[in-house]
Amino acid sequence: MDLKELRSRVTGAVTTSDDSHYERLRRSMVWNQLVPHRYPRIIVQAANENAVAEAVRFARSNGMKVAIRGGGHNWIGLSLRDDSLLIDLGRLKNVSLDLNARIAVIQPAVTSRDFNRRLVAEGLAFPVGHCPTVPMSGFLLNGGIGCNFNAWGPSCLSIEAARMVTADGKLLVATEKENADLLWAVRGAGPGFFGIVTEYTLRLFPAPEAITTSNYYYPLELAGELAGWVGGIARELPKQVELTIFLSSAPASIADRCKTSKGLACSVSATAFAESAGAAASMLRLLDSCPLAANCLLKEANLPTPIETLHDMNAASTPPEHRYLVDTLWTNSPPASVLAAAHGHFIDTPSAKSVELLTFSTGAQPAQLPDCAYSMSGDALFICSAIWEQPEDDAANVTWHRAAIAALDKYAIGHYIGESDIVADPGRAERSYSKSNWQCLEALREKYDPDGLFHGDFSQR
Repeated sequence: MDLKELRSRVTGAVTTSDDSHYERLRRSMVWNQLVPHRYPRIIVQAANENAVAEAVRFARSNGMKVAIRGGGHNWIGLSLRDDSLLIDLGRLKNVSLDLNARIAVIQPAVTSRDFNRRLVAEGLAFPVGHCPTVPMSGFLLNGGIGCNFNAWGPSCLSIEAARMVTADGKLLVATEKENADLLWAVRGAGPGFFGIVTEYTLRLFPAPEAITTSNYYYPLELAGELAGWVGGIARELPKQVELTIFLSSAPASIADRCKTSKGLACSVSATAFAESAGAAASMLRLLDSCPLAANCLLKEANLPTPIETLHDMNAASTPPEHRYLVDTLWTNSPPASVLAAAHGHFIDTPSAKSVELLTFSTGAQPAQLPDCAYSMSGDALFICSAIWEQPEDDAANVTWHRAAIAALDKYAIGHYIGESDIVADPGRAERSYSKSNWQCLEALREKYDPDGLFHGDFSQR
């Protein structure tokens, strides 16, 4: 193994486990402070596409497996694999726009916030991640449950083309007409994808003239009853509305009224993406008809919330330098049953920063997914996030999170690969896809990476 040759051929930085700064760099590869105890042998911080290809060829010639880091925002630190060559794409952040064609060409590490800021300045939009610091790389590969998801669709459906380095170190371009099976896979294959995408070509949308949010806070004990009503109106709302029920700490202004539930509350939040503020308010008016309105502790109506503001709100609830456990499930079960079960465990959360939510599919008709790797959906998506700061609180939060997920798993029809703990339960990877699409992904993996060079998800060899 000639590390001197690798360093000479790669534009960027090459770090080995023998280097004094290795552990600091290894930990920085994961945004979550709950850093896995998995140790790559070499970390290549690629400065360009050619460096990615050179690193892949080096790994193949030296019998090493390859792990990939787009931006390190994966909750379970999938980029950290023992004895691997880790290729870090974090320096690849270029964005170019074709305004006439409404097309963007982006590198993998540009964040949702930075990409959105470029687009807003030009009157354009994209279903970027709700979390501002999430890079577009893994977000797109996982499918992308982004802003205005019900109307704009999973973000991966807007991928028009992708440049990638394959397991043999070659560069390929995938479009509908060229290497179409790879484009099919890029649209949702997640961490099991059998290549390294270095560039995405994305179809853009006109920016909404108004994005407006209304929030309604209720006592936590009404979560199940409230969910039953919200689930009943979800399909009556236009698909341009994001509709979510949150279980979280109550805002300071009503905390005193939530003492019987340990300072926790339930809230209904709806965001409309519309052509005017008046149209947005009209979309959200149905929420004022809640039969539990007399119990509402706080109402925040028709707040202007451009995506930049939505990013600020999300950043406040997902602070950096914290420890996270996150898991998801798609469900078609009655929302009242799901949130009644969630409430039963959420009341005992050891951290006031933890959040559970149920986000609904809106629009009169369920969306029909086109033929692509992304293939799991349902009436609602449940997300459980344990969030805490101190290592000494690990055991309590891990125990709580696992119990919460176990209590809800019976309602699952599948999972979202981008936010599921496929380390604790590798079977969740397969259950994030339809049976036929999983089989197709396995066949494509055998075609493009027959020797298993790329680590992929934890269900693979």
